[in-house]
Amino acid sequence: MKKLLLLLLLSPVGWAAAYDRGELAELNDLYKNDRFEDALEGYARITAAEPANPWGWYNSGNALFRLSRTGPAVFNYAKAFRLNPRNPDIRFNLEFALRQTGQSLLPEGLPRALHYVYYLLSDMEIKALAICLFWLACLAGAAGFLLDGAPSGAAAARAAVMMSVLCLGSLAWLGARQNSPFAGAGVITKAGGIRLFSGPGINFKACASAPEGLLVKVLDAGDDYYYEIGLPKESVKGWALKTEVEKI
Repeated sequence: MKKLLLLLLLSPVGWAAAYDRGELAELNDLYKNDRFEDALEGYARITAAEPANPWGWYNSGNALFRLSRTGPAVFNYAKAFRLNPRNPDIRFNLEFALRQTGQSLLPEGLPRALHYVYYLLSDMEIKALAICLFWLACLAGAAGFLLDGAPSGAAAARAAVMMSVLCLGSLAWLGARQNSPFAGAGVITKAGGIRLFSGPGINFKACASAPEGLLVKVLDAGDDYYYEIGLPKESVKGWALKTEVEKI
């Protein structure tokens, strides 16, 4: 039953977007006929044209997973999840792919319901919500000032306070999300994993290793060829080629 569910969730999906639907249907047909490499090339064009569309990343993740390229699949699922964390298919496939690499989407000891609430909105949606609440607070405050002394003025003042509190709550939520595993993160995409060096170059000593598909923190991206990355669980950091790590 679980295998059947996974196969259903690994089927390609379509979406309402600016991308040519005829070409999308052709790509999905390629995928359904097990021509995963060909479908992947097309899905990559979609993600390049519409990087804010989660379904391009999701379909790419499905094709990569079927090609046993776990690291790139985790990366694409993570991109889709950041853009649309509410979708159960995206969440399920990311969680499944992470488990294949010995990781978990749900932090140990955290109730699943609380995790859903924490990721109820994407980062962009929280930012948009905070902006809307800010302007609503400003408008309500202005109305309360202009109608000072009238019953409607008092109601507007109360609304301004409520909107301000909600705006601050949204900003706090956004701030808390900066500590999530996906904020400032990357994924080891090199097959078989990588070696970390003590500095940006092979002339430095190898100090650690990291497996394919591992979520890492990107600490420094200033070098032309190397990222400084951290392994949160191991409390280890080192330098890896940018071609071996994809930033989410």
